[in-house]
Amino acid sequence: MNKFSKWTSKNTWIWSFAGSILIFLVVCLISDGGFSFKTLFLNITLASFAFLLGIAEMLVITSGDGAIDLSIPYTVTLCAYISASWLRGGRAIPGIFLILGLCILIGLVNGVVNVYLHVHAMIGTLAVGYILFTVILLYSKNATVQPSPVLSKFAQMQFGGFSVITILCLLFLAIMIVVMYKTAFGKKLHALGQGHHIAYLAGINVSKVLITVFILSSLIAGVTGILLGAYVNGSFQTMGDNYQMKAIAAALVGGTLVSGGKSSVLGTFGGAVLLTLLGTMITITGLSAGWQSIIEGAVIILILVAAEPGTKKRKAR
Repeated sequence: MNKFSKWTSKNTWIWSFAGSILIFLVVCLISDGGFSFKTLFLNITLASFAFLLGIAEMLVITSGDGAIDLSIPYTVTLCAYISASWLRGGRAIPGIFLILGLCILIGLVNGVVNVYLHVHAMIGTLAVGYILFTVILLYSKNATVQPSPVLSKFAQMQFGGFSVITILCLLFLAIMIVVMYKTAFGKKLHALGQGHHIAYLAGINVSKVLITVFILSSLIAGVTGILLGAYVNGSFQTMGDNYQMKAIAAALVGGTLVSGGKSSVLGTFGGAVLLTLLGTMITITGLSAGWQSIIEGAVIILILVAAEPGTKKRKAR
């Protein structure tokens, strides 16, 4: 194996960035306006939401056991509705505590169901998601709710061509790199992905780490819901649905191992940008939105197939 192959095997994030550049060049070629920084910055802003939720999924997936958080889109939608109703006037501070408390509760329930009731994460989080959707139906009353004008204006702000959403995401990216690769929590999380029983024998409090992961996932989803509702200037019942597949795909395309134990924060960002540019390219070519879902699904399948040999080797050890 040459040096380049060794480097790329350790830095799998490079492929999502290379793919993003390639698709962006294709977008420039087929669009009427040609190359445009405005188009690039807009796509990065749109990708920021997929990146945030991709990080939430990355945390859960890295914990191993085939875990995926399927309650995320419902958490996004519910928190967007609550923020539109509460984050205005004198209710802003109580509203923030309400949303954060709700997210912690959702994550805690997901964690307890998985850890103590021994329900697989995908089944447990899906069940919690259905409960949240019922709450959304009761809370929203089939109405679209507009956020606070101040919050909406904040979400639309730009600095040097970069939106405030993008800047916040880049700061979050830097924080998550430190958390995942420089802290004890990050090391414990990666150890869990290698095998829960092995992590337990190594002295790691498996239950505590898993519950923390689900709480963090819900908190990230809740904050994303606030930002998304403010950016699109409204909350509606299906606003989080499109991000379920995108979040999972961003994490996997970015190099997070589906079987757990290996994550990539940079790769998740690159994966989110790649998928967003892919959607832009499909829109320009005039294909239906259904094709985007088909292509994203195909990408996930390819990643799963590619990860299978490595998974078998690791299990054999």
